[in-house]
Amino acid sequence: MNIYLVRHTHYANPENIYAFRLPLRLSQEGEQHAQRIGKWFAENKLQKLPIYTSPITRCIQTAEIIAAYTGSTVKTDERLIEVFAPSLQGKPQPAETPWKVEEDDASRESRQSILRRILNIYNEKATQGNDCILVSHGEPLTVLYHYLSSERLPKYLWGPENNENIINRGEIVRIELKNNRIRSTSRIKV
Repeated sequence: MNIYLVRHTHYANPENIYAFRLPLRLSQEGEQHAQRIGKWFAENKLQKLPIYTSPITRCIQTAEIIAAYTGSTVKTDERLIEVFAPSLQGKPQPAETPWKVEEDDASRESRQSILRRILNIYNEKATQGNDCILVSHGEPLTVLYHYLSSERLPKYLWGPENNENIINRGEIVRIELKNNRIRSTSRIKV
């Protein structure tokens, strides 16, 4: 069986604010990228896979565009939601080191909390044994991927030196499982 992790695509943020759980919509570029992802699933004969998505607008839109190509059903699941950082959400990002301000914020949800909730849905779907797609955000997916790969996360995940360590917007991670054990993982860019 396979679980496909998909990060939402590019969203419109003209004011360059900390988005977190705000209902920002996909940009035109993001919509086109989500269409390419949907086509990739369809071309690889991955039709009608259930899609579970974060309830945040940019993820729902990404999931619905994929579903338009695959005939999948889309269900929201709170365990896939974006990181919670109430003191930063909606505030302008500073010109320099916005990632450091974000990751040092005291109101921010802990990585342990993020891992607990996303690992919960991942384990649930892995135990059910049916292929599916999980659409979420950069940090929850990256935290899960590093956990499953037994890789240590850097203190500042979003620092520019860690670009290859994060799941990028619109990236697909295929996790192949057999008997509830990971056989392989692959990162796919479309």
